[in-house]
Amino acid sequence: MAGLQIDPITGLKNATYAPSTGTPNNELSQVDFMKLIIAQMRNQNPLEPQKDSDWMAQMAQFEALNQMRAVATGIKALQGLSELTSAAGLIGKTITGKQVDAIAITRDMVAREKYGRPFAQLTSFERIAVNEDQRVVAAAADLPNAGREITGTVQKVVMDSSGIPFLLIDGKVVDLFTVSQVQQP
Repeated sequence: MAGLQIDPITGLKNATYAPSTGTPNNELSQVDFMKLIIAQMRNQNPLEPQKDSDWMAQMAQFEALNQMRAVATGIKALQGLSELTSAAGLIGKTITGKQVDAIAITRDMVAREKYGRPFAQLTSFERIAVNEDQRVVAAAADLPNAGREITGTVQKVVMDSSGIPFLLIDGKVVDLFTVSQVQQP
């Protein structure tokens, strides 16, 4: 059985099991936690073994940490939904806010319109076509105006690659969190 690998810590007997080779994310997974518990059990002092209650307390703490991570993920999703709802509520209204560097957001918007995919997923040929689009060229030419306050009617809400909503006013992108004034048209 040359293809069968057995992990000495977890005892996993799976030919497809391979340790992660990606970049570490500094978060303790359930497998990592169990490896630590097993290592503690194997290396404890036999004259003063840990009590069952100590092991249970560690497992309860780890489960509480996992639950807090799940709650934090849910709160982040709700926050994103709330921001998107707030931004969408401004469509058609006249606002005053600060303009941002719109090149990446405009590229992504044009890529989705032309090819149905974000800019990062395009081929080299498709990226060239997007970069030659007049909206992207205009956004690049308007870069020196980033940080200036502008007033106009919100035509559209666009999301950047990390899911943050921005407001589109006459081809210029305004940061939702810099809006200082909202008026009915």
